[in-house]
Amino acid sequence: MQSIEHTRARRSDPATSQAAARNADKFASSHAGRILAALKAHGPLSAAQMHPFTGLTTVQADRRRKEMIGAGLVRIKTMNDGHPVTHEGCEVWEAV
Repeated sequence: MQSIEHTRARRSDPATSQAAARNADKFASSHAGRILAALKAHGPLSAAQMHPFTGLTTVQADRRRKEMIGAGLVRIKTMNDGHPVTHEGCEVWEAV
């Protein structure tokens, strides 16, 4: 799996914020790995549909979307006309 690197704290932030940012990176990678595994095993899913396979809430999964797209791990599934496929109002993701 590709690395997901994302700065979550500024250099000027206090040490406690720096530590929280390091922990957030580890937590995010864990979530991303679970999401990617679910998409590979079960095919395209919305953030809401991922819960049974990842244990993540819709919000937890959706927070990983931007960084996973940026890392080239997932993309939003689209119809032939280019519009995103949705399920109950949520965009459907697919593994790349």
